[in-house]
Amino acid sequence: MIELNASALRQILPRAPQGVVDAFASSEGQALLARAGINHTRTRLSIAFSQVEHETAGFTIKNLTESIAYTAEGAARVWPSRFPGGAAQVRAKYGTAPGWQKKLVDDVYGNRMGNRPYTSDGSTFIGHGGPQWTGRDGHEALARILKDLVPAIGNLSAEQVIDYAINYANQPAVLAAFWIWKNLNPVADAGGLRAVTKPWNGGYIGMADREVMLAGNDPIIARLNNVDRVMTEAKKLPGAPPTPKPPQDVIDATTEKERKARKGGAGAGVGGGVNEGGKTIQSGTEQPSKSDSLPFLPSPVAYGLIAVGVVVVIVATIMIARKRAAVIKNWF
Repeated sequence: MIELNASALRQILPRAPQGVVDAFASSEGQALLARAGINHTRTRLSIAFSQVEHETAGFTIKNLTESIAYTAEGAARVWPSRFPGGAAQVRAKYGTAPGWQKKLVDDVYGNRMGNRPYTSDGSTFIGHGGPQWTGRDGHEALARILKDLVPAIGNLSAEQVIDYAINYANQPAVLAAFWIWKNLNPVADAGGLRAVTKPWNGGYIGMADREVMLAGNDPIIARLNNVDRVMTEAKKLPGAPPTPKPPQDVIDATTEKERKARKGGAGAGVGGGVNEGGKTIQSGTEQPSKSDSLPFLPSPVAYGLIAVGVVVVIVATIMIARKRAAVIKNWF
């Protein structure tokens, strides 16, 4: 595993509470990251911390909980399509009395992300923990995955898991669970930070800040060492232990796009040669094709198709080799 020592963590999270740093620096915390595959590569590790840094301002937001202290102007900026009339529309709908923000959030977040309409689910299941788990569905998923990751906690309801999610000591498990839920290993390996941001955020809000976080994390994480002691702890967790080399499914997921392109290129080349050199059938009678005078010589169009197919295969093969080498190099 790639070891996250306390010194490096303090550089990555300069303003984070000490409890958060201690949790991630512990063998148990890093074993949980290992279970999710986060600290298998420096790329994944850097991306994961860039995301939680952005979501929580470096773990400094109060109670690691999303703030709903909106102004009317702020709400109109966040949801312009919902409030085309601007702040005046927000005030007209929710008033200005204390607690109006709760009504706003219950309404805006209601009837989606598993939240029930006309309930307090929207304001109850706002973002929690480093990844900012959101929605009733998200909190139920967190409880379900945590039961597997940390069996000792038992069955938690969506409401009960909130206290677990905001505890500083539990942040490695909360991050690992989110990474597993979103299946982010192949996304990070193949697409990097931007690709991970879409399933994490639902869009690309705050992309510039996430990129700044990543740029700061990369050189710190690049200096970290591989250690065996994390592996020892990781083997104690339920499920298959980490492997010292990237398994084939990791490489397959990383190179899926290129392998499809290679297969398509090969098919185009073969298809071009076969189709152009063939004959057509009309009304049960075999008709000579345009190239029948030289039945085994493809037409110029076929040559073009074959050439394109060959180029696609060569380029895809090179990219597969490069991506495979990058995954192996990044692996702990």
